[in-house]
Amino acid sequence: MKQVKKIAIAAGMLAMVSGANAANLNSVYIDQVGSSSTIGITQNGSGNEAGNSTTSMTMSGTGQNISIEQVGSNNIAAVNVQGGNATLNSTVTGSNNSVTVNCGATPTTSCTDTSITADATGDGNTLSTTATAKSTVSTTVTGDNNTATINSNTTNLMGANASITATGNSNNMSINQSGPAGANGFSASMSVTGDSNTVGITQTGTVDSDVQVNTSGSNNSITVNSGN
Repeated sequence: MKQVKKIAIAAGMLAMVSGANAANLNSVYIDQVGSSSTIGITQNGSGNEAGNSTTSMTMSGTGQNISIEQVGSNNIAAVNVQGGNATLNSTVTGSNNSVTVNCGATPTTSCTDTSITADATGDGNTLSTTATAKSTVSTTVTGDNNTATINSNTTNLMGANASITATGNSNNMSINQSGPAGANGFSASMSVTGDSNTVGITQTGTVDSDVQVNTSGSNNSITVNSGN
């Protein structure tokens, strides 16, 4: 029964992508249930999306491998990952961007041992990632309006790692890891080169907190708070 369901989802997705391309809209919304899935989405030009603020792509199950590539035009990604040991790579190049990744969001809080990479090059940017325990989150943003926010929060972060790298334009950044670090501690790093900056980073105890911040040029304004 599960195999039939997977085939139906794949067929529906292909039909949607085909119809969207015919209209030059590029919209894809997926509600995937099942472990060890491999999903790849590529969108070139025009309205893009994949998910949006009202209808996220929802990926449920452990060990998923998700890849999203968007090139040019209005972008937006919006992904909800539910389940541990997942790998998500989101890359967007050019136009109005956005990209929101929620891992361990409602209805399940599972997101342990997950690797999330969200990168943007050029134009509107924004990016926002939420994760939980033992997660590794990385964001690289190059050029234009930037923002990038990472927030990992749970009752035991158990070695969560978060990093942001930015080059040029309006920046803003911010990493917020809350909840006890657990035996493995947690780490946050940020590297910002040029333009309006602001930075951020907040981590709370109770064990090791490793914070690294590097900036170079423009209006700066760094705030680092760490726990014990």
